[in-house]
Amino acid sequence: MPHTGRPRKPDSKPQQQKRLQVTDADGWTHVTTNKNVRRALRPNHTPDASQSSTPSLIPAEPPSRLTLDELQNQFNGYRERWEESETWRVMADTLRRRFEGDSSISDLEPEPESHASHATPTPLENIVCIGLGSPSGFLRGGWVDRRSVSLYQLAALVCVMELIKKCCPSITAYAQDPVFNQLDRSLLDSLGITVLDHPEGFAKVSDRSFLYCPGAERTHLEQLLSSDPPLLFGGPLEGIESEVVGRYLGSRESVRVPTFGSNEHAFWNMRLYLLKKD
Repeated sequence: MPHTGRPRKPDSKPQQQKRLQVTDADGWTHVTTNKNVRRALRPNHTPDASQSSTPSLIPAEPPSRLTLDELQNQFNGYRERWEESETWRVMADTLRRRFEGDSSISDLEPEPESHASHATPTPLENIVCIGLGSPSGFLRGGWVDRRSVSLYQLAALVCVMELIKKCCPSITAYAQDPVFNQLDRSLLDSLGITVLDHPEGFAKVSDRSFLYCPGAERTHLEQLLSSDPPLLFGGPLEGIESEVVGRYLGSRESVRVPTFGSNEHAFWNMRLYLLKKD
């Protein structure tokens, strides 16, 4: 049959949309064919990218119409729920005992690894938050919505900061996370928290720091703990095979906070670690 120069008609049969599976930060796997969702997953360009599940970190993208006033109103609601929780009551009572030099923390920790000790005030010069996440934006190219976790963790950070300032009025607070966008920075600034770029936040951690790291990567913990911060909130650190982490735990006692009912993922199995007192 002779060939013709007539162009082929486009295939009128609609193409089947490819289904994609995406696992979010809380471990849930989602299947989607929605074209309206931004498909902008960034590949990891590290040499062993084929074996790495950690995407490159870029500023999170907030909803286009979200304003700072609206984000502040959202934060206030999250803070109210946090302050009403048993999780915060345990954290606050533990810190008051430490900074007021009152009694022991053992009455708050039913587990056997807690050691009874008489606490004395711990001198601090700063609070350093690593790995908070974005309170306003979507992560991983729009696939992951972790805003609720970040807002609750931010509410806890602000409450800790205000409590400690009663004993250490000159204390300063810093936060570092590569996913912070401009809206996040404005919110943190309005709350009295200075945003730092990597690695400035790491450089601020010392033996006079409260290290607040509920979302820090394990690969960063050795570097952070080598500065020996006397107080830390995050973890759990137990079970991490590391000489630095093991040495840190050897000089600390801890309180595991109760499950946070409003969002159990926000503080799952986390602990408040405090320097042991003789």
